[in-house]
Amino acid sequence: MKRLIYITVFLFSLGCANNASKSMEMDAVESFEKVEEQSELSEHDAYSLIISQKLQEYLDKKTLAKTNPDFTVDTNKNELLSIEKGSQLKHINFITPFETVSDSVKKVITRVVLEHQTDTIITLIKTSIITIDNEVFKTHKIEFETTKGLKN
Repeated sequence: MKRLIYITVFLFSLGCANNASKSMEMDAVESFEKVEEQSELSEHDAYSLIISQKLQEYLDKKTLAKTNPDFTVDTNKNELLSIEKGSQLKHINFITPFETVSDSVKKVITRVVLEHQTDTIITLIKTSIITIDNEVFKTHKIEFETTKGLKN
């Protein structure tokens, strides 16, 4: 019985010993610093990437709605682009420079090149700044309009 108690105390003290490797790990964790990422993309390239992603998402939703009539999606009340089944976005070009409509809204006329057609739309970029847990984030919302009401 004494041996069992000695073995238990020995194992308990061995398990609770201050190990040098554990203290080294603690020091490494304490020295961690938050490093902000530096982006290699220009603002023009970043907007181009976001707009391309949103347009492809729009095209995918339209294709899904056409191929599956039971699946309803709100892809704007007006028809932005007339698409064929399975249209893929090849690339976009900005026709005009970014026009500042207000402090938080930028507007640009965009040429959209699909597999079998080319179209022109108006892209609105709405920017807002939000604070979450004392950290400031910049958000961007992309909206598209047709150029039917555009005055030249």
